[in-house]
Amino acid sequence: MTVNQERPNEHLAKEIVKRVMSVELCHADTHGGVDYLSPDGSVAVEVTAVTEGRRNGVRDALRRSVTKGVKDVELQSCWGVMVDDLQDDMKTFIQRVQPALATLESAGETYFVDQPAHVHVLQNGELSAAYRPLLEAGVIRAGSVPHKVNPDDPGHSHRINVSLVSGGSVTDSNDAVARLLTSLKEKPDNAKKLAESGADSRHLFVWVDGNTSGSITRTLTGNAPEYVTGWGAPSIDPMLDEAITHLWVVHQGTRRGWLWNGETWRELSDL
Repeated sequence: MTVNQERPNEHLAKEIVKRVMSVELCHADTHGGVDYLSPDGSVAVEVTAVTEGRRNGVRDALRRSVTKGVKDVELQSCWGVMVDDLQDDMKTFIQRVQPALATLESAGETYFVDQPAHVHVLQNGELSAAYRPLLEAGVIRAGSVPHKVNPDDPGHSHRINVSLVSGGSVTDSNDAVARLLTSLKEKPDNAKKLAESGADSRHLFVWVDGNTSGSITRTLTGNAPEYVTGWGAPSIDPMLDEAITHLWVVHQGTRRGWLWNGETWRELSDL
C-alpha cells in the first residue's frame, strides 16, 4: 500500500502552527487520514488550499499569443490593456485585440472602458466594429501610452502590455472569509478527516496564493485604500463545520493571515 508523503506546503503549514501554538506535531497522513497529530492525539491539523490553477493556464496562453504577435497590423502607440485572469481563449488574445485597437487609433480614440462600450454596441454606435472584438476578448479597460522617441532605439515597435487582474470587488475581511468558506464547501473531506481524528483541538489550515480569487486575497496582499475599512482581522464568527475548532487562513506569498481560535480572530504576519 502506498504511503502518502508530506508535501512542502503541508510541512510549512505544520511549522507555522507549531511556532504559533507551541505544540509538537507529527505527520499522520500515511494512508488518507488527517495530515498532522500531536503526540498525545489532542491536536489535529489538516492542510488545504483554495487556489485556481486555471490562472496559470491563462498566463501560459497569453505568453504564446504575445510570442506569435500580429505581423500585418501596426499600432501607432503602445497600449495598456486590462483583462480578467480567468478569461477564456487567451491563446489568440493579441491577434484579436491588436486589430481592434488599431481601428480605434484610426478613429482618433485613445481609451476603452467595457461598460460604456457595451451600451455603445447595443445602440449600434459607429465604433461598434472596434468595441465588439475587445468586449469578446474580455478587455476591461485599455488606454494608449504615449511613447517618446528614443534616438538610441529608432526601431521601437509599439506593443500591447497586458495586465491580468483578479476578479472580485474590494471587500472587507469578513466578506473575504465568507467567500473562502464558500469555496471550502467543495472540499468536504477536510472536515471529515478532522472529525475522524478524535482530537479535541481540530485545526483547518488554508493556504491562499496569487492564483486565488482576488475577492478573497486582496485584504491579505496589500494596504487598504484610504476609502476602505475592515482590512484587519475579521470581526464576525465564521460559519464552520462543527468538526473545525480552529481556522487558519494564510497567504503563501505575503505570509500574512488570520487565525480563528473558536472565540476570536487573531491577525498574523511575518509567518
